[in-house]
Order: sequence, then C-alpha cells, then structure tokens
Amino acid sequence: MDGSGALRRAGWAGAASVVLLAGAVALCSLVGVDDAGMSDAAILERLNDGGRQAAAGVGVPVLAAGVGLLLWFASGLRLVLDRLSGGDPLVHVVVPAVAMFGGLMITGVSLDVGSAFAAWSDEFTADADTVRAVGMGGQVLALTGLIGCGVLVAVTTRIARQAGVLPTWAVWVSYVVVALCLAGFWSGGMASVAFGLWLIGAVVGVLRAARPAPTVPAQGSPAPEAA
Repeated sequence: MDGSGALRRAGWAGAASVVLLAGAVALCSLVGVDDAGMSDAAILERLNDGGRQAAAGVGVPVLAAGVGLLLWFASGLRLVLDRLSGGDPLVHVVVPAVAMFGGLMITGVSLDVGSAFAAWSDEFTADADTVRAVGMGGQVLALTGLIGCGVLVAVTTRIARQAGVLPTWAVWVSYVVVALCLAGFWSGGMASVAFGLWLIGAVVGVLRAARPAPTVPAQGSPAPEAA
C-alpha cells in the first residue's frame, strides 16, 4: 500500500467498519440471548418473531462486511505505524489481532442467532434452556475476541508514544481501553464501547497521516514571483 490515496481509502474503510459493526450488533441483538436470566417465554417469543429473524439475517452479512473493512483499515494502520517506528517488527501483529477479533466475533454472533435461523424450519423445536446456553456461549466467544482489540490498541499506543505523536492523556486513556478489552466479558459491555471510540480516533489519525506533505521550495530557488 503506497501513496496517500490508498492510505486515505483505508482510513475511510475504518470509518465505514465502525458504522457496519455497530449496526450489525444492533440487528443481531434483537434475536440473540444476551441475558441468562431472560424468561423462557421471552426467549421463545424472540426466536419465533419473523421480523427479528429477518433482522438477524441481514445483520450477519453486515457484520462480515464490517470485519472485512476493519481488516482493510488495519493494513493502513500498520503502514502508518511502520513509518513511525522505522520498521519495528511489533507492527506485524496488528492485522492478525484484528483477524482474531473478527473471527471470534463472527463465530460468537453466529452461535447466538443460529437458533433463530433454525426456528424458520418446521423441523426444529426450540428449547429455551438450550438456546440460553448456546446464546451465552456465543456472547462469551464474541467478547473474548476483544483481546485482539486490546493487542491492537496496545501496539498502536506504544509505537505512537515512542514517536511522540500522542499526548500523555491520550496514552493513559488508550491503556485504560486495553485493560477493558482484556477484561472482555467482565467489562459489562464497556470494552466494546471504549474500543469503538478509540477506533474512531485511530481512523482520524490515519486520515491525517494520509494528507500529502506540503512542498517546501529548495533553499536558494527563486520565488514564483521572481521567476
């Protein structure tokens, strides 16, 4: 990936990924079981609601598209970090970290909504306890994927701090985001929100890095007016 144009496209891909990921999670949560204490009647009602099933059917491919765009963004971010660090090998974990997050996210959400898809078939009789266990298992998997986000934030923050392009307060805030991502399931959803906000900041940083450097006339060359 060379040139400011390609880097700019990667930045906008990151911005689009934030929107798609948030939308996909919202759609899939309409049918998923995110609370083990939910009553059996409420679970079965969610599973057999045609509108919720259709929303989940849209949400899963949207989620996959969001993950794909996030990987595109990660490749651009890796290039920026490589320039800042002068070739630090640590930057090579950026894309695999995002891939880890995306893979576990898609797997977890698919488990969570799988029972609703099966409910479309007359051959499937939903059992609330089974749906509850599978749904919570999917949620744990998806939130565990936030560890990959923690690695991404930690590497980016370390390199940006060493390059002197981050203020002290931003460094400490980023490390708080890392701690929340590592906590995963135990963060009560705060890790997902914190990473989303951090990702918006990272997108802004990549877009700023994509700006072409101003052209400085060589010393001793005549000004345009003199020419």
